[in-house]
Amino acid sequence: MGGVYAVDFAAVLLLADAMGALSPLLVELLPEIEPIIVRAYGRNNE
Repeated sequence: MGGVYAVDFAAVLLLADAMGALSPLLVELLPEIEPIIVRAYGRNNE
């Protein structure tokens, strides 16, 4: 029960902007790497 099932894109983009790391590449790739991030967190919780 519980666990990660999605990534908060707004939070990621706001954090990247605050760190000076916001780029069009991040915006474009984030939806594609979201499943990889979610799976990685799922494996860590097992």
